[in-house]
Amino acid sequence: MRINLLTPFAEKDAVKALGARWDATRKLWYITDVVDLTPFARWIPDLAAATQDPSAGAALPLSSSAKLPAAKPQGVRAKPLVEVPHCGCDVLPWDDCAHTLAP
Repeated sequence: MRINLLTPFAEKDAVKALGARWDATRKLWYITDVVDLTPFARWIPDLAAATQDPSAGAALPLSSSAKLPAAKPQGVRAKPLVEVPHCGCDVLPWDDCAHTLAP
């Protein structure tokens, strides 16, 4: 049975090392016919549905140390914490100009 994984880019090497495969068409990692889902539990979006046996209608056994999926990481801030008004000089925003240099 195929289970799609929600894997952040930073963790792609970890799921690959555990045996997950990359689906280039869907652009996601997945696993098939894995007996123990414990190592993949943090990347399985719906652990209850993934452990459900479609033929029997009962949940498959999972190790007691299985973790729930981790919280989604926070995104990168789009705005700086402190906004500094631009003085109008013809310099790049990250370069110093005559107005921003310390006396």
